[in-house]
Amino acid sequence: MVIDAHAHLETPIHGVTPDPGRRRMTHLLMWSYEILGFRNPLWKGEPPGPARTLIAMENQLRLSMGCRENLLRYMDKNGIEKSVVLPIAPFSTSRDYLEACAGEPRLIPFASAFPAPGWEKDLGEAVEKGCRGLKIHPILQRVSPEDRFYFDLLEEFSPHRMPVLIHSGEFDYYVVRDGFASYGDTSRYEKLVRAFPEVPFILGHMGLYYPEKALRLAERYENVYLETSFQPLKVVREAIRVAGVERVMFGSDWPESDPRYALRIALKAAGGDEELRRRLTGGNILALLR
Repeated sequence: MVIDAHAHLETPIHGVTPDPGRRRMTHLLMWSYEILGFRNPLWKGEPPGPARTLIAMENQLRLSMGCRENLLRYMDKNGIEKSVVLPIAPFSTSRDYLEACAGEPRLIPFASAFPAPGWEKDLGEAVEKGCRGLKIHPILQRVSPEDRFYFDLLEEFSPHRMPVLIHSGEFDYYVVRDGFASYGDTSRYEKLVRAFPEVPFILGHMGLYYPEKALRLAERYENVYLETSFQPLKVVREAIRVAGVERVMFGSDWPESDPRYALRIALKAAGGDEELRRRLTGGNILALLR
C-alpha cells in the first residue's frame, strides 16, 4: 500500500482562486526542479530574487488546482492508494476537509486550528468526527513557532496520541515577500518538540532548502519524523541513516508537486530492500495513524 503522507485539497493561501478545471500542472521552474530529482545545480539554499518570484507564481497556479477530483486522479496515475490531506486554518478548516473527504476512504483528513475564539471546541469536534492528526504551518498561519498558541494547541491535542505534521523550511509563498518565511526555520521548533515528547512530529519537507536542520532535530529527538517532499535522493538516504527506517516517510505536497517525483526518489532510496520500501511508502505513516 502506497500512502502519500502530505497532500492538500483546498487552496491554502491568500489571493488564489480555486480552479478545479485546471487539470495539468505547470511546466516551468518547479517542473525542471522536479525532473532534476530536486537537485539544484544553480544555487544553494533559498533561490535568488527572480527565481524566487517565478517559483511563487508557479506555486500559486499549482495550488489553484487543489480539489478532490484532481487529487484522486493524480493518485491513480501514480499508484497511490491513500493520501493524508492537510488543511491550513484559517484558509481551510477541519470541517471543510471532513466534508471534502466524506465517502472517500482513500483520503485521510487531518485537523487544523487557528488562534480564534472557539478553536478548542472545533478541534475536539474534528477529532471526534474523524480527523487523524494535526497540521501546523507557522508561515502561512503567521504565528511564530514560539508563540504560546502552539503550546496551548499541543496541550489540547496531545492526549489523542495522534501525529502532528508541521511545515519545516523557510519559504516565501507570495510574489511580494510578506516577512514570515523565517517562521519556517526548523531549528525554531525544538522547544515545541521537546515540550511534547509523547507527540510524533512529522517535519514536512524535511527542512526544505535546509535539510541539515531537520536532520539534527531528528537525531536529537526520537519523536521527530522526516517527510521527503522536495528532497533529493542523497538527503533521503541521509535521513534514513540518521533517523532510522522507522522515522522517514514519502510525501509529495500535492498539488505543489507531482507525486511521481518524490515517490520515484523514495523507491530508489529503498532499492531492493522490500521492508524499507514498505516502510517508506506507507508503513511508517500508517503506524502513526494506527
